[in-house]
Amino acid sequence: MYQDPKRVRTKSTVYLDQYEADVITALANYLGVPKAEVMRQMMMKEARDVLGIDPTSFDDSVAARAG
Repeated sequence: MYQDPKRVRTKSTVYLDQYEADVITALANYLGVPKAEVMRQMMMKEARDVLGIDPTSFDDSVAARAG
């Protein structure tokens, strides 16, 4: 069904207080995207920063994989 079964997203629970939830909701409304997308992007950015991964070093193009 999926080309890469490891790309299927799983559900995770994050507990936020009202102030934190309001920030996420406001940002999602401002950007016009779902709250889950805002939180996923924020978590992945933080993980890359902590791990010292430069996202510009990624080349996910098909041509790069073939070469």
